[in-house]
Amino acid sequence: MQERIIQFLKESDGYISGEEMSQRLNMSRAAIWKHMQELRADGYEIAAVPHLGYQLVTCPDKLISYEIQSGLNTKIMGKKVIVIDTVTSTMDEAFRLGMEGCLEGTVVCAEAQSKGRGRLGRAWTSPKFKGLYFSFVLRPNLPLSRLAQLTLMSAVALAEAIESVSELKPLIKWPNDILLEEHKLAGILTELRAESDQVQFVVVGIGLNVNSSLHQLTPGASSLKVAAGQSFNRTNVFQAILQSLEKWYLRLLQGEFFQVMDEWKSRSATLKRRIRITDATGIIEGQAVDLDEDGALLIRRDNGLIVKKSAGDVFILR
Repeated sequence: MQERIIQFLKESDGYISGEEMSQRLNMSRAAIWKHMQELRADGYEIAAVPHLGYQLVTCPDKLISYEIQSGLNTKIMGKKVIVIDTVTSTMDEAFRLGMEGCLEGTVVCAEAQSKGRGRLGRAWTSPKFKGLYFSFVLRPNLPLSRLAQLTLMSAVALAEAIESVSELKPLIKWPNDILLEEHKLAGILTELRAESDQVQFVVVGIGLNVNSSLHQLTPGASSLKVAAGQSFNRTNVFQAILQSLEKWYLRLLQGEFFQVMDEWKSRSATLKRRIRITDATGIIEGQAVDLDEDGALLIRRDNGLIVKKSAGDVFILR
């Protein structure tokens, strides 16, 4: 019901009387008043003037499921949004829901994470009310060999959404980092459950620094606020990301990964750069020259040999 009241207030031109709301929402004026008090407790600023009624003044910068879904024109992403105040990791919660058979596109987000994580077990700093920390469940009909495509697709969608809301020009560092002028703005983590060679479900986690100040960031990191010099409405940013994710995910499912590849390459901070990459087999250096059709990185070593890497920790050499 609170969702209906907020939508009603947003659509009204000026004040709307309690009597009119009572009639149109088919509830008592006392019930209307009670819901208004609950909405104020959630951070909504609602003016109430005798003989005029109620008017929505401002919405809180809190992640609220019905605010995120309001006007979200998607078929898959965000059809179910679960908001948790504080969680160890949204990845853990989304994976549990995936095991229980949740709908594809289910999103778990948190205002803060006590044990947010990135690739290779690294911690992801998650100050409360400052970023977007969320994970979503996908059920693509893909073999394991194509799993890297989901990470590249997510990076493209995230970079595109950031540009659309901020006019910043983020770049993508293979395989999963979003950079602004060599500073890390966001990271992407992918985990899955599979049987034989077929993916059952994939959980993609994203951590994006939105309104973090410089002192709240780890060395080498940035945020939208630091880079753009202004704060952002996190709900608006979140909606842009979900819409962009849906667009690129549908293209991937339709066999148009080449479009993802083209967009990724145009935003790459890695290709044509000399890099050092570390994985379980050791360390190699060379020039990152291309991606293969599955999203693996192709590196030309100094002896001319082309090496293919599907995973690894990349350091860009100057």
